[in-house]
Amino acid sequence: MGRTLYQRPIAAAILWLLMDFSVTPGFALDRIDSPNVTQGEFDLEYNGSRTFDQTSDKNNIQGHEVTIGYTPTDRWGTEIDGLFDHEPDQNEKLQAMQWLNSFQFFEHNEMWVDSGMTVAYATSTQSHQPSEVEVKLLLEKEWGEFNHIANLGFSQEVGSNATGGPDLLFLWSSRYKYSEQLQPGFEIQSDFGKTDENLSFQQQKHYIGPALYGDITEHVGYEAAYLFGITDAASQSAVRLLLQYHTSF
Repeated sequence: MGRTLYQRPIAAAILWLLMDFSVTPGFALDRIDSPNVTQGEFDLEYNGSRTFDQTSDKNNIQGHEVTIGYTPTDRWGTEIDGLFDHEPDQNEKLQAMQWLNSFQFFEHNEMWVDSGMTVAYATSTQSHQPSEVEVKLLLEKEWGEFNHIANLGFSQEVGSNATGGPDLLFLWSSRYKYSEQLQPGFEIQSDFGKTDENLSFQQQKHYIGPALYGDITEHVGYEAAYLFGITDAASQSAVRLLLQYHTSF
């Protein structure tokens, strides 16, 4: 009974968000990854974001990521991602194809904090655009009904058209595990910019805001966040939506 009551409003909210994204298909608020993987799990996933701002150059910047992934072992998962973006006054386009690998360092709860890493290589589909390598350290800690995840890392352009770097990143997620279907929390997403640019705090992109996480059904999960830009370089606000279908073989 409890699952059915929660599913209906959550499903309606997610359908509304999907309709909104389809109307207005790149800044990309990223998903925040757990270091823990599940052997034999197969995933289909969509992660999308959109910015809102009164100035045209920071409004309606979109990022869309479509993922197919599999976890062959209890310590390693791999996935292929299609990365799409939409800049103001431009058409949506496939920006890159990415191969991402996740590594879990220890068994769940074996250490004081769970840890792992992701290593990704994105090859650009656009001429004269560099490819990119991204590395993140993943940390997760559970305290009672609360769960906290931090991703710390960098991205580095590579190839003949690469310019400067690396670009430093920090992502944080906290949630209260009220139920399997409804877990309220908040996110912090920060892009510090390239190290050789020496950007001030206001020139960096920092976002913070409320989020919801949970499972709609046994095989379908969701994440939704509405974040506020707290620096001059960030947009006034942004939304992020993730939908995931997962099953095991």
